[in-house]
Amino acid sequence: GVAVVVIDSPKTVNAITQVMLLSLAKAFRDLRVDRSVRAAVLTATGRRAFSTGIDLGDAERVFKMDESRLDDDIVHQMELCPFPIIGAVNGVAINAGFELALACDVLLASPRASFRDTHAAFGILPSWGLSQKLPRIVGANVARMTSLTAAPLTATDARRCGLVNAIVHEAHDAHDMRDV
Repeated sequence: GVAVVVIDSPKTVNAITQVMLLSLAKAFRDLRVDRSVRAAVLTATGRRAFSTGIDLGDAERVFKMDESRLDDDIVHQMELCPFPIIGAVNGVAINAGFELALACDVLLASPRASFRDTHAAFGILPSWGLSQKLPRIVGANVARMTSLTAAPLTATDARRCGLVNAIVHEAHDAHDMRDV
């Protein structure tokens, strides 16, 4: 079947805490050994945001996580999944949210979705492969402008440059996911 993993913190526009990271990594770790799972969908609660990135109130704890513990690394766990992961993006995907979207095999986006990398504006480096994955998907020029200017890629722009596979009315619509 199709498993659904949800980023669920609408009050914080789905900002990611350490607890959420560990929970999401565990969800994908558990799914990858479940032989009944043929595909997974990564989506988020609400229409405003897929994820606005790391919760700044929990940033110190997140950034002090032991990077050698791959069981706790959500992107690593997603990469190990033997089935496709469909990202269903309804709102903004910023920094870590953008990186989680990039870890998906297929991206569906609502017309209001956008993707933004603001790492350079804050003088920090992306950590889950954004600097390698984005240029491979959209080309070096688009990736460079996206990352250096922190300008958002709209759903239409993201579709045009190959980041998004399809724009759908509601990105978590079950009919659209079944079609994929």
